Amino acid sequence: MKFWNSIVGKIWSTTILLLIGVLVICGFLVAVIYEKNNLNEIEKEMKDTSNKIIQVMQNDDEVIKPGSHAEKTLDMLDDSVGVIIAQDGTSVFTKASKDPISKSSIDRLTQNKKLNEALGKSPDLLMKYDFEDNPENVSIELYAKKFQLSNGETGVVYLYKSFHEILNVTKKATRTLILAGIGAILITSLLSFIFSSRMAFPLREMKKIAVAVSRGNFDNRVPSYTHDEIGDLGLAFNDMAQQLKYNISALRQEKEQLSNILVGMADGVIKFNIDKTIILSNPPAEEFLHSWFFSQENEEKVLVPEKLNQMLDEILNTRAETVGEITFDGQTFVAIMTLLYNGDNIRSIVTVIRDMTEEKRLEKTKSDFVSNISHELRTPISMLQGYSEAIIDGVAQTEEEVREFAQIINEESLRIGRLVNDMLDLSRMEAGFTQLDKRETELVPFLQKIVSNFDVLSKENNVVLKLEADDPDVRYSFDRDRLEQVLINLIMNAIRHTGNDGEVGTVTVHEHVDHANEQLLIAVNDNGSGIPEADIPYLFERFYKADKARTRGKAGTGIGLAIVKNIVDAHNGQITVESTVGKGSSFIISLPLNELRGN
Repeated sequence: MKFWNSIVGKIWSTTILLLIGVLVICGFLVAVIYEKNNLNEIEKEMKDTSNKIIQVMQNDDEVIKPGSHAEKTLDMLDDSVGVIIAQDGTSVFTKASKDPISKSSIDRLTQNKKLNEALGKSPDLLMKYDFEDNPENVSIELYAKKFQLSNGETGVVYLYKSFHEILNVTKKATRTLILAGIGAILITSLLSFIFSSRMAFPLREMKKIAVAVSRGNFDNRVPSYTHDEIGDLGLAFNDMAQQLKYNISALRQEKEQLSNILVGMADGVIKFNIDKTIILSNPPAEEFLHSWFFSQENEEKVLVPEKLNQMLDEILNTRAETVGEITFDGQTFVAIMTLLYNGDNIRSIVTVIRDMTEEKRLEKTKSDFVSNISHELRTPISMLQGYSEAIIDGVAQTEEEVREFAQIINEESLRIGRLVNDMLDLSRMEAGFTQLDKRETELVPFLQKIVSNFDVLSKENNVVLKLEADDPDVRYSFDRDRLEQVLINLIMNAIRHTGNDGEVGTVTVHEHVDHANEQLLIAVNDNGSGIPEADIPYLFERFYKADKARTRGKAGTGIGLAIVKNIVDAHNGQITVESTVGKGSSFIISLPLNELRGN
């Protein structure tokens, strides 16, 4: 995690920014007030100095001129202050400051009409003034005051002080404020970092526990480090984890009960819309429709039997429960139809299909799901039993034979484990408990990683596996683990059914962004044995076998494609199949572009 995105960085940066803002505002106000006070002090000083000069001249009853007795008195003045004494617009005495002033500039000052007119209206005047020969063109603070001696002489005393001195004082004060501010920022930064780090430590520990809980470990608890709000949050989190553990256990029990009910159902259920389209059907109902679709009596290959269509028309007209019998290919089914209402309007039609053929067929229908599972488990269990008995009976004489038998037992146990895990995943998905952890990811490197995992398997099966990416920089938001599960299933199936009879097979994973149709396409293509067209609509049913000969000797759980379809549906996508027997197959995943983050 980047420092700026952490709580330490946020608290630290917020504190520093607030401090800098306060220091800038306060520093500006202090500088303004200090400068104003400084100017007031200078003004007062210049007025006092002017009054003293005039007092000296009044005591001596003469105007200070070069060589006069009072000239020595002005030597005591600060060299930052200049003095000009003028009579009748002509300078009679000048004491220069640090910045020398030419005679012409002094004459322009003493003969300035606007200045003299202002002095005619007021005995003194304070203003800013610019000497034209000032090399740096810096204004001066000018104070002028009229005087009159006892002997009748009159004149004006001009005192000026360069703003260099004023600015120097202001710069020193500003420098002091800046240094103090930097020191305050450094000290505050250290204290803020220490404080935020101590506060973030229990939160980081809490995050670790939250991650563990999200992975199903509900026994972890957050230790109590403090007795403040963070400590209370930890206690509340512990209570939540305990309650979550209880709720998950209850949900698991409910799921198992629901699964048992669905597995034990022998009747098919079909839900029709008022336009006779099928909304929902369970496995027995799908088996019924599948049997009808491929029956000899269904010459026109319609999805629903004609008798069922007639019953739909009847119940929509009469609005009364309808019962009818459907017979084809020596099988007899009873259909019971009931209307579902939305207020006074018909919402849908629920049809219960019950197989009424011989007891063997009924038993087979009831135990269809269990039979399929038993079929998948029979081979690995038989091998486990056979090889374990061989080890017990001493058939394996050498350590190498024992190790070989143990390896076979391990592989078959892993196969059983995969079957059970796939069953649990599929049940969880079909029960609606799929939760996707979507994250924005670079798609092509993700595909490359998955393809590279099959290098050894593809070579062992005489298959060339490759990746074709039309958009190498595309980024997409998806659940990495779930989509990886989809691609592993599809690539594994493609490799299993490609490269037979000593021929080199080809499996290609192709990525393409279809902007015209707003889709991201990922296709897994192979040149294997292909799939019969009649089997394609049922490929994604659990335990459906397209061709027993095609899958003979190929290890698999039989529900991989059902899991694939559920995961793709959860991503708001679609998966389609294009296949020709003897030429190969293409499984095409279409995902909406609203999750795209790239070109």
